[in-house]
Amino acid sequence: MNKKVITALALGLVVFSAPFAEAKATVTATPTKNLPQKGAVVNFKLSKLPAKNGVYIEECMAPATKGAAPTVCDSDQTAQAWVSSVKADIAQGATSAAGKITMKPVPYFAKGDCIHTTCVFFITNDHNAANDKSQDQTIPFTFSAK
Repeated sequence: MNKKVITALALGLVVFSAPFAEAKATVTATPTKNLPQKGAVVNFKLSKLPAKNGVYIEECMAPATKGAAPTVCDSDQTAQAWVSSVKADIAQGATSAAGKITMKPVPYFAKGDCIHTTCVFFITNDHNAANDKSQDQTIPFTFSAK
């Protein structure tokens, strides 16, 4: 066989045998600007969630590098949610993506200051697809000065 045909066949096998990443979920949060320092509540709407797993949403410090995953999060002290459309996840405690999803972000947490620096809601695949970073995204938010 000709080298071009062999190369094309090999490339085709690689492309079609690679797992297809699901489209990124659509996540909106409101409000995200000038949240009150006490009693802030943010509402989330999610659509296009992965078919086989849910996502986590967690309050974190914004990553130093744009596009990188946040490294300063504190799930013991900050707002977080597990959201899914998978029945088994919901049975284990995930919030249904069809239901009301709210979080109460905090202005300060261990190693985190969301008053004087940028914080984000970090969305990532849940434990059922922990190595798949295709859902990773951030939504920045701010607190009011007072």
